[in-house]
Amino acid sequence: MDNVTYIANVEHPVQLGVMIAIYFFYTGLSAGAFVLSSLGTVFGIKKYKSIAKAGVVMAVALLAIAPLHLIGDLEQPQRFYTLFYRLNPRSAISYGTFLLTLYPLNSVIYLWFMMRRDFAQGTQTLTGFRQKLYALLTFGKTDLSEQALAKDDKWIKRLGTLGVPLALLVHGYTGFILANIQARALWHTGLMPLIFLMSAMVSGTGLLILVLLITQRFYSPEKSLTPERKALIFDIAQLMKWFIVVDGTLMVIDFIVLYYANAAGHAAAQLFLYGSHKTMFLGVEIGLGLLVPFILTFLPKTKKSLGWISLGSLLTLIGVIAMRVNFVIGGQQLPLSADTLNPYTADPKHLLMIGLFALAEITILFLAFRFLPIYGLPKTSAPSTLEFNIGNKAVVK
Repeated sequence: MDNVTYIANVEHPVQLGVMIAIYFFYTGLSAGAFVLSSLGTVFGIKKYKSIAKAGVVMAVALLAIAPLHLIGDLEQPQRFYTLFYRLNPRSAISYGTFLLTLYPLNSVIYLWFMMRRDFAQGTQTLTGFRQKLYALLTFGKTDLSEQALAKDDKWIKRLGTLGVPLALLVHGYTGFILANIQARALWHTGLMPLIFLMSAMVSGTGLLILVLLITQRFYSPEKSLTPERKALIFDIAQLMKWFIVVDGTLMVIDFIVLYYANAAGHAAAQLFLYGSHKTMFLGVEIGLGLLVPFILTFLPKTKKSLGWISLGSLLTLIGVIAMRVNFVIGGQQLPLSADTLNPYTADPKHLLMIGLFALAEITILFLAFRFLPIYGLPKTSAPSTLEFNIGNKAVVK
C-alpha cells in the first residue's frame, strides 16, 4: 500500500474575547484602588487616611460589576454557579471563583467599620432621607463611646490587612491563568502575574486621581479642592509615576526574553514590535499609556498642574485597556498550526454589554459618593447645640 500523508489545518479560534479583557481591566482597577486605600489604614501613612474610604468604595463598586463580564461571556450564563461546587485544585479559575467572593465581602465589611461612626453620628444630626439611610446602615450599632470606636479601629486594621493580599490575589490569579497555558508563547512566563499586577496599580492610581478630582469638587462637605487635597493628588500622581517605571521595566524584560527565546516567542515579539499589533502596543499601550503619563508626572511644570495630571491619569486607563486587549486577544491570534493570524471580531452583543456595564459602574459610583459619608458628614448637618433667640438675648441649650 502506498504511503498516504494527511494534512489537517486545525483552527484555534480566539476563545477569550474582549469581555474577558475588560474583566481583567476591572479587577485590576479594584485591586489598585484597594491597595492605595490601605496606605493610610494598614500601613499607617497618615496623609493617605483621607482617601481610604474613597478607595474602598471604588474597589467594591468595581468588583460588583467585574464578574458580570465573565458571566456575560459564558455560552450559558445561568450556570455560572457550578464553579462553586465543581472544584479543581489544579485550576487557577477554581480558586478565582472563591477569591471573587471573599474579596468583595471582606471589602464591604471593612468599609462598614470605616463608616460606622459617620452613620451613627448622622442618625443624630441629619434629617430626611440621609438620616433614615444612615440609621438603617448602622444595623443598630450606634455606640460612639471610646471603647466602641477603638474596637472599630482594630477591625479596620484586621480587615484591611486581610484585604491587601486578597486584592493582589484576585488580580494576580488572572495572570496565573494566562501564564499556565504553555501553548501560548506570549503568556507562558512567570512575569505575567507581575505585569498584570503592576499595570493594575498604574490604572488603579489613575482612576483614583480622576475620581478624587471630581467627587471632592462636587460631593465633599466643602465642595472644593482644598490646598491639602491638591497636594495629596500631586503626591498620588508621583506614586503613579513610579508604578509606571516598574510596569515599563517588567514589560521591557518580558519582551527581551521573548525576542531571544524559541521560535514561538520570537514570533510573538515580532507581532507586537513590528507586526499588525505594533500600533496598539507601541503607540497606544506604551506611548500613550506609559510614556506620556510618565513625562507629565516628571516635568516640573506639568506635575504640579491638575489639568495635565488629569490627562495623564486618563491616558493610563486607555493604555491599560490596550494592554489587556493586546495580551488577551493578541496572545491567541498567534497561530499554533498555520502561518496566518487567527482572526478576531468583537461580538456586537458583547460590546453592548460592556457599554451597559460601564454605565452601571458610573451609576453605582455616583450614588455612593452622593449619599455615603465618604468625605465625612455634610456641613448642612444640624449643630450639636441649639440656639434660640429670646428678645435680644441668645440662649444656648
